[in-house]
Amino acid sequence: MKRKMWAIAAASRRPGRLIGDHYAAPQSVRRVGKRSVLCLLICFAMRSVASAQQTDRELIDQLLQRLAESERRIQALEAKLASTPSAPQPALPSVPAAPQTAASGVPSALMATSEPVPQSTSAPASAAQAPDTSMAGHNMELPGGPVLNIRGFFDFNFGVGSIANPLLFPIADNGCGTCGYPPTPAHSAFQAGEFDLFMSSKINDHLSFVSEVVLGPDATNQFGVDIERYQLTYRKNQYFSATAGRFHTSIGYYNTAYHHGNWFSTAEGRPIMYLFEDSGGVLPVHMVGLSFAGEVPHTEALGLHWTAEIGNGLSSNPYATESVQNFYSDRNYKATNLAFYVKPQFAPGLQIGGSWYHDGLNPSQAQNPLPIAEVRQNIESAYVVYFSSRWEFMNEGVLESNHVAGTPEPVRSPMAYTQLARKFGIYKPYFRYQYVNDKLNDPVNLLKGTYYGPSIGIRMDLFEYAAFKVQYNHLYQSSQLAGNGLDAQVAFTF
Repeated sequence: MKRKMWAIAAASRRPGRLIGDHYAAPQSVRRVGKRSVLCLLICFAMRSVASAQQTDRELIDQLLQRLAESERRIQALEAKLASTPSAPQPALPSVPAAPQTAASGVPSALMATSEPVPQSTSAPASAAQAPDTSMAGHNMELPGGPVLNIRGFFDFNFGVGSIANPLLFPIADNGCGTCGYPPTPAHSAFQAGEFDLFMSSKINDHLSFVSEVVLGPDATNQFGVDIERYQLTYRKNQYFSATAGRFHTSIGYYNTAYHHGNWFSTAEGRPIMYLFEDSGGVLPVHMVGLSFAGEVPHTEALGLHWTAEIGNGLSSNPYATESVQNFYSDRNYKATNLAFYVKPQFAPGLQIGGSWYHDGLNPSQAQNPLPIAEVRQNIESAYVVYFSSRWEFMNEGVLESNHVAGTPEPVRSPMAYTQLARKFGIYKPYFRYQYVNDKLNDPVNLLKGTYYGPSIGIRMDLFEYAAFKVQYNHLYQSSQLAGNGLDAQVAFTF
């Protein structure tokens, strides 16, 4: 009863009605409550959005402040770099090409411009930092400096017969077949050729360096290491360049058009007249000294080029372990060489040239003296070559004269070769005929006698940078019976 009276009294103090023991609010009051809740939710959402917007504005302000600080640091670093001298840009590598005129003014298949090299990239901008003084300024870091490019060449052979090897002296003269002694026996062997590492670097816009380090085996089955070329070249412009170091002498065409690396040459080896000195060759195909070259101004239609060289010359003792005088010269007399060639515009692919080489040998003053008087040596050469997309035609002749002091006449040794090739797609058959007549009474040549005969072969460029060659040689010899040789070769660059 009291509970009911309390409920009635409470009901009398607020609008509404009593349903049973419960009080029910009027409909208008319920509507006002829903609206209040909705307003509260809207206010809460707006407050949250406003709070989020304020947080975003604070984050944006912080990022802008950091960006401004970074810009100030970059400007300070740029000002610091601008106050220091800029480093030379690294050289861009090039891809090996077919024989062409080199920067030195002589035909070349491997030079700093045409000589083939792997791709490389410039030093990153982050490398431009303050020098490291932890080694008292003697560290090896070169930020933004020259880039050393390396290209490799190799050939692998299978030879049958006594004259199959493409690089070594082709006759193992262990007998005289024409005078009753047994001739050189035929043999077969797998043979490693030259492992050639060609290196080049562009030091700046005018200065470059080229080197060839060759590892090759010999008849002792041991590999020897030779630095065949090391050339520092300054090129002022197309009319003048100067090279210092060890280079291939500009005698004839082949010697400066085809360096080391048989992949470049059509045939599987060099002609006998251009064999290297340590392989029995008689010509001074290497020189240590200076070489100057360039084009002759106002002769663009004729394409006249010149080369002038001076160097140590070969050792006065032909039996020396190393005939190229890299460090010690056994005489003050220097070898000189002068060469010219033309590449006329009216006949693309045609090149005509010649050279004159002079030296004075003094065998009696060599490190291992020989009882031979002073020798004046003259070497004249002339050539005509033609190249097109399909044809290859090379003709060269050399006359070597060695005049011993006190004798009336010099000993003259003529030598020549001709080579013709025609390309059919990836196939390139070729023919070479060569002739070498080194007089038996020559005072300094190791290769003596008459050698002549044909070679026939085919080159197949099965892949872009790998070639397969097969060549057959037949060689007549004055000291032995005629020799035969068959050589299969895989030559490639890497």
